[in-house]
Amino acid sequence: MSKRKMTGKTKLIWVLLLIGFLAMEFPGVLFFHKMADPFLLGLPFIYGYILCWWAYMCIVLFYAYKTGWGHPEGEGGDK
Repeated sequence: MSKRKMTGKTKLIWVLLLIGFLAMEFPGVLFFHKMADPFLLGLPFIYGYILCWWAYMCIVLFYAYKTGWGHPEGEGGDK
């Protein structure tokens, strides 16, 4: 087992995932849980907020999947 350095693409994916997870788990959003006025995408704020971040995370994970994130370069595989 050899030590591999993280590429710029791998670091970018990690940063984007960290931003998404922190935003989804941000406790400050709970200040809006009993308010009916703020709406986001026609939904109450809390649901719209989580839905937007969920879509963001799906896009980031799809990008990571398409770029082969997590698979070592040049070590076996079909490529």
